Order: sequence, then C-alpha cells, then structure tokens
Amino acid sequence: MDHQRMENQDEQVLKWMLGQIKRARQRKKRLDDRLMEINAEHFAPIGGVGYDALPRSSGVGNGAASILFKLAEIEERIYAQKEEIEKCICRVMDILSYLPQDDIGREICEMLHIDGMKWNDIADAIPMSRSQCNVNYNNAIRTLLTFPRIQKMVENNREAYGMWCYQQEEARRKRSKK
Repeated sequence: MDHQRMENQDEQVLKWMLGQIKRARQRKKRLDDRLMEINAEHFAPIGGVGYDALPRSSGVGNGAASILFKLAEIEERIYAQKEEIEKCICRVMDILSYLPQDDIGREICEMLHIDGMKWNDIADAIPMSRSQCNVNYNNAIRTLLTFPRIQKMVENNREAYGMWCYQQEEARRKRSKK
C-alpha cells in the first residue's frame, strides 16, 4: 500500500474512532425506542381490536412476567450503554487533548464529535464557512496523526474499522436488494 493511501486510511480510522460517541448514542436511542415500544405494549388495554380478553392459549407462557423481564433487560442495556457513552467521551477527549486547548481544529472536533453538532451549526458557532471548518478539521486530524500514541491507537483500531466498514457495506447491499 502506498504512503498516501495509508495516510488516508489512517485519517479515516481516526475519524471513525472519534465518531464512537455518535454511534454509542445511536445504539442507546434504539434501546430507548425499544423500551418505549414494550412499555406501550405493557400498558395497552387488553380489549383492543383483535384481542380476546380471555386467554385461549393451550401452551404455558410467561404472560405479563415476560414483558417485565424484557423491560428489565432493556433497562439494564440502556444503563450499560449510558456507561459506554461516558467511556467513549473520555476516549475522544483523551485523543483531542493532544491538540492545543485554543486550537480551532480542536474546537471543531469537540463540537462535531462530543457535542454532536451538525456542520452548518458548527460553521455558525465558530463563525467560519463550512468549507473552512472542514479544512481546519482535516488539519487537526493530520496533526493528531503525528503523535506516536495516536498512531498506535489507530493501528490498534484498524481491524475493528475494517470490520465496521464491511458490516456497513453488507447492510447497504441488503437494503438495495429490497
């Protein structure tokens, strides 16, 4: 692999590492949505359309207890995901600490990856054009990659990034077949 291509891949891996907070928040949101859906089922009236108030099942089921188990399990997962988000924030802050405190690139990285701001909102907050924000962001990424510890972190995460890319591509293929 040539040097330029390797640098570009390192930049992509680092950006993916910095994006871990967003992905963790998305996982938590999916769990929150599931919890709300199960809660809605739990509190739905029994006599709804298509339901018979009298149980007709010949098998032995857990009934309402199974819903409570699902709720408890999802709540546990949400709690664990909240902890994961906190760990992700610490990891991202650790990476960004290599940039000077008053560096505009660091500020952009923090707004994007920690605060979860959109590019247009970042451009308004700085204030700077979106393209200049992007230039400063990419300069910050390249600066971070000059530090041996960041290089080692990128190297350690290259395989996980490759797996994530593969999973994203597989998901895209499945969606396009539908």
